[in-house]
Amino acid sequence: MRNRMLVLVMAALILALSATAFAADTKAVAFDQDAALQKLWNAPDSAVVGSVNGSPITKGEVLKALWFWNAPSVLKDLLNQKMIWQAANKANVKITPDEMKAKIDESLKRMNMGSVDQLLNQYQVTRDRFMTGTKISALAEKIVTRNVKPTDAEYAEYIKAQHILIKFPSNEKDKAKQDEIAKQKADEVYAKAKAGEDFSKLADEYSEDPGNVIDGKKQGGNLGWFTKGRMVQEFEKAAFALKAGEISEPVKTFYGYHIIKVEKIGKDATPEEKIELNKMIMDKKVPMEMGKWFQELQGSAKIDNKLMAPESEQPKPKVAPKVMPKKSNARPAPKVAPPASGSEAQPAASEKPETPPPPPPPADEEE
Repeated sequence: MRNRMLVLVMAALILALSATAFAADTKAVAFDQDAALQKLWNAPDSAVVGSVNGSPITKGEVLKALWFWNAPSVLKDLLNQKMIWQAANKANVKITPDEMKAKIDESLKRMNMGSVDQLLNQYQVTRDRFMTGTKISALAEKIVTRNVKPTDAEYAEYIKAQHILIKFPSNEKDKAKQDEIAKQKADEVYAKAKAGEDFSKLADEYSEDPGNVIDGKKQGGNLGWFTKGRMVQEFEKAAFALKAGEISEPVKTFYGYHIIKVEKIGKDATPEEKIELNKMIMDKKVPMEMGKWFQELQGSAKIDNKLMAPESEQPKPKVAPKVMPKKSNARPAPKVAPPASGSEAQPAASEKPETPPPPPPPADEEE
């Protein structure tokens, strides 16, 4: 027994030592791309930066490839970037460390990343490229938002609502019977709501919308603020026909029957509620205004790119025919997250950004 105990203790000790050694070894071989870039930047062009089957690639070869493959477009990015820096300096716009951190956190959240390193590894971009692109975008956004404010008409486009969803029963195969059962139940719940029973409590008791439960907590059927184009057509038509405080009769959609209550119209939002509405409106409005601002800025700038033909000589792309968007069958969702900057929809983690951030600016332009 004593020998067996001794063996177990020794085994545990060996495992602990092995784990410590493995952790130390893992830490020792962790790759530092920033350090590698700086070290090899200071090395001669003959320095070997990679190899395949023993055949080396030198720094000079990489620089030559970068120049002849990408120099025209990189120069275009640098010129546009410098143009934005100049506009920011002229407008006396700067990005504070807190604002920069907020923008980085926003990017990580949008791309569903836990850290900057994770994002850089997944999208194969360098830290300088990401950080500079983030700062340039933040500068442009800050310049534009100075002159962009939500209007009363834009507030009026939003409503704040709750709903109760009664689904078609999945255990009934007959479609007509499914509709009959769901409609009957919806009518019963509607009658209770019209009789003055608390709508939130009714939603928590009867709603079969999976979105009514977030992190294990019921939401009282709350959909938050939304505007047209976010919900399925039948739901939207009924919701936007209601006045504040009104309750709709059961509305049939692909998912079942909905009972909708409009809590408030955007134009009647309280100052506290307008803080949330402001963000939603600005997140939708600013990217479009940034596009206009950038085109105007570019149109008034004297840009000389010696590696590309002048804009007037470049072939104009053919205009593709307009394609009407398909009607959405998306389920009404609680608390719709505001769109990511420059896009109406949030990209999945596996998607790369549509336009990668520009390379770092010349050293004398950095703040």
